[in-house]
Amino acid sequence: MNYQIELLSSLLHDFIGSNSTIMTFTGDILAVNGPQPDIGGTLPVAGKTVGQYFKLEEGDVVLLNDPYSGGSTLGEFTFVVAVSDDLLWLTRRSLTQFLSFENSIEKEGLRIPPTPIRQKGQVNEAILQAMMAHPACPSGFSQWVQNQLKEILNHSIKLQKTLDATGFSITSDLIESYLLLSRKAAAQRINEGAFGETRVDVRLDTGELLRLNMDIHESQIRIDFGGTSATQTIALTEAATYGVCLSTIGRFYGFNQIGNSGTFSVVQVTKPSGCWLNAKYPAAVQRGFHTGVSALIRGLELALNQIHFKEEKSPDSHCAVKIELRTSQQRVAFDLPGGQGANSKKPGRSARLKNFSIEKLEKEFPIQVLNIESRARDLTAKTAGGSGIELRVKILAPLEVLWMTDLTAHCSKLTKECTAGEISETFLFRDGKEQNLGSSGQKSFATDDILVFRSGNGGSFGKATQVL
Repeated sequence: MNYQIELLSSLLHDFIGSNSTIMTFTGDILAVNGPQPDIGGTLPVAGKTVGQYFKLEEGDVVLLNDPYSGGSTLGEFTFVVAVSDDLLWLTRRSLTQFLSFENSIEKEGLRIPPTPIRQKGQVNEAILQAMMAHPACPSGFSQWVQNQLKEILNHSIKLQKTLDATGFSITSDLIESYLLLSRKAAAQRINEGAFGETRVDVRLDTGELLRLNMDIHESQIRIDFGGTSATQTIALTEAATYGVCLSTIGRFYGFNQIGNSGTFSVVQVTKPSGCWLNAKYPAAVQRGFHTGVSALIRGLELALNQIHFKEEKSPDSHCAVKIELRTSQQRVAFDLPGGQGANSKKPGRSARLKNFSIEKLEKEFPIQVLNIESRARDLTAKTAGGSGIELRVKILAPLEVLWMTDLTAHCSKLTKECTAGEISETFLFRDGKEQNLGSSGQKSFATDDILVFRSGNGGSFGKATQVL
């Protein structure tokens, strides 16, 4: 049986890919994989929601992006695929990442509830065309969906061929044994660490309070968000909150690579009705999935640090600076990631830009990139935190700019050796004067304006030993 469990685990993780999960029609989560911290909560909810409304046959596909049905932001689309008579594969693909400061999900873009997009071997062209007719539908959406479906279906066929070639059968008894073994592995990791309880408060600049009570005892981690305030500006879905808790805890204890119903069962999360971590339709969620998720991770890591104080680590800058440039003809969005925190043994890793072309940006938009470099960091510490990124641009013609970044400058006191890194900043230089633009905004800038965006640094650890 152990050999079969290892084979099952290997097959699942080789198959699902990034930001995906595979689960049974009855709701057992067999594997979750990907960097998005919410997927352990949102994708299973999407699968269960689809299961309530549709009877899928092998090869059928349901499409959604509705955050209240297990989606995330409206620019990311979840495909729910019946890969066999009893297995669902859910994969999330990103199409657009543009910013929005609306107060309703309906104003943030095209919202798609669970919708059958492929049935009985045929793509539902009528539904695709209806989506394309929506004024907020992304450009090229129909062709993009067709391309995704082709890739997804080819990949799902590979799993079936692998199972057929090996003669391997995924039985209910095997799944039960696999999940039980996973639960025992997660419980053992928790038992090897510290136990206790603590409370952490994180106050967002928009006014919301995150209150987190954590209790680690007898191989269980209980998280209670009682006392967390209602939505003022930030809203996050219940499924996303649960997923972020699972992701953060799994990463801390090192069992995030075996995320499934077994490992998830060691974490219990309580969210009071009406708080911003349990948003209800039609609350807008884009800020929540960015700044709200970052605040939640910060609170969870602080709580874990306080209980596991012998393994303390300074905080990462989880919240990237999101920037969008707009003209009447086109728009582009990109991120400036933050640095990672240090611990007693090694400094934090500095941020690096990916898929960023200065030449392309300057060619398509009226800007000049004056410089892009690592931010200065604290070198007086025993181990320094990782650097964020500073981007300085000059506006060459009137241009609309949107930005969104960290809202968690005010949080609970860190443990003794840890120091918070410099927070994200946005500045305007005009006519020799400097103006702090705050953590988020949307504004048209004039020719010769200079904008400076700085993503946060990771926190440093300890004080440097003085040499006399």
